Amino acid sequence: MDAATITALGGLLIAFGGGAWKLIDRADKKRERREVAVEDLLKARVASLEGQLQKQADDFDKERRRNKRYNSRIKAAAGRWREQLLVNDIQPDPADWPEDDHDDTE
Repeated sequence: MDAATITALGGLLIAFGGGAWKLIDRADKKRERREVAVEDLLKARVASLEGQLQKQADDFDKERRRNKRYNSRIKAAAGRWREQLLVNDIQPDPADWPEDDHDDTE
């Protein structure tokens, strides 16, 4: 091989290497942009799901408090009915009535 062929071949390899480097660099940048977009999308989804979870927890607590008040009213009415049975010499079934052990301060 003479010097001209080696020089031409070297220049050709350098050109192909530079072109390949540019293509790889471009693909890497495109991949990074997509990764950032996916990361932003996932962050938005997580925030949305956390908001939904908090709303469901708040709704659950609200419903639990409402049911607790309702159950207390039902139990109070049942206690009054039981007292009426006892006043009229009727033995209620069950004979024992559970006492209200908790306070309704919530």
